[in-house]
Amino acid sequence: MLATAVCGVLITGCGSGNGGGNHDAKANAKPAAEPKPLTAGALRPLLLSQADLGTGYVQVPEKSDSGKFDDVSVQGCSALDKLDQNGDGIAFAAKAETSFTYGTDATLSEELHSDRPSVLSSKLRALFHAYISCPKYTMTAGTTPITVKVAKSATPKLGDEQFAYTSTMELPSGAQVLKTMAVRRGNVAVMLVGAPALVDRHMTTAFDKLPSAS
Repeated sequence: MLATAVCGVLITGCGSGNGGGNHDAKANAKPAAEPKPLTAGALRPLLLSQADLGTGYVQVPEKSDSGKFDDVSVQGCSALDKLDQNGDGIAFAAKAETSFTYGTDATLSEELHSDRPSVLSSKLRALFHAYISCPKYTMTAGTTPITVKVAKSATPKLGDEQFAYTSTMELPSGAQVLKTMAVRRGNVAVMLVGAPALVDRHMTTAFDKLPSAS
């Protein structure tokens, strides 16, 4: 699963008229148009590759999203229930994703999302707020209940906005810790999910592949 819209408007007034004329010019000025979302096709080349990550990473073949979360439900977190009440959670205009394994049990998944900056910002805020608002909840995968503990995490000083939280899942095989971090630059956001050390290690590389904000 995966933001202050930064909008700068420069209005330059030149002339020898009185203050009223300058006020009218400002009042009639139109706000700068937001960059449009990129397409999924434009996002895919920006995803991390094995060459970006180095040795030891194996890319996982892409699978369809259809039915991927049909047997997963959440109990004990009204914020997540509200987030997903329309059946598909928070959806952005375009998305591209990939994932890797590292060693025998570590994973790293990446999602790129694109939308208008203000929309991307507000939806990322809603998404991360929903998760960190519930320090503990239960997730059921199939018939197996899993206790999940969530804590807000520190973020690097990258891009326009940054979000992160760490989830500790009490699995039958033992506790598993995953970190989710997102960084937005203009109309594109990169989200990494996986072993905390891998997310911290590769976020800057993933961010550097994003196009410069318009």
